[in-house]
Amino acid sequence: MEERLMKVDPLTTQVYDYISKKIQNGEYEANQRITESEICKSIGVSRTPAREALTRLAGENLLEKIPNKGFVVKEFQEKEKLDTYSVIGVLDALAGSSALQNLTESDLVKMEELTEMMAVSIKYKNYNSYLKLSNEFHDIYITKSDNQVLVNLLNSLRYNFMSKSYTSDNEDELYKMLTYSNNQHIEVVKFMRENDLENVERVLREHWKTIPIAEMKKEKLL
Repeated sequence: MEERLMKVDPLTTQVYDYISKKIQNGEYEANQRITESEICKSIGVSRTPAREALTRLAGENLLEKIPNKGFVVKEFQEKEKLDTYSVIGVLDALAGSSALQNLTESDLVKMEELTEMMAVSIKYKNYNSYLKLSNEFHDIYITKSDNQVLVNLLNSLRYNFMSKSYTSDNEDELYKMLTYSNNQHIEVVKFMRENDLENVERVLREHWKTIPIAEMKKEKLL
């Protein structure tokens, strides 16, 4: 069944978002080929917006353009992953510190509630829920950074590069990794409540150093 876009303008942006989400949720896997004709058929657009969206994603290093083959989903090597997470950590720490003066009590309460919900998701091994809640947690203070350039950069890196799911044959190891990650979320809220800029930045930088380690361990456990 064909999937039709609800809006038609601007088409290139909508096609870009469509492909990005497919990469994000794992429907498009590393090294998978994506063709203009496939995109056109799936969402009912002409070749021009499809080509422009694919070219844009290639420019952002999320796709690779291979001669005589077209576009394939980029497979990141270990060093690229570490480098990218390092950049995310620096940007996220900046967002966290920039947001301190703009966060409301309602924001902080919501973040605390999300950490509790993430703990429940971990307990019941609902890892897709954990990822959704974690993204929502980070979205709160990133949005409150009041820096749209920073928001756009972080969202591009987070939603298009980060892991789309957590699965492992070693549930105990995965439980420990995600519990540790969520404890860092709890620390972030604590230091935000105390208006402790230095520790907010420190924990967020450490948080994004922890995630790629968890990712590499996860891949070895699959």
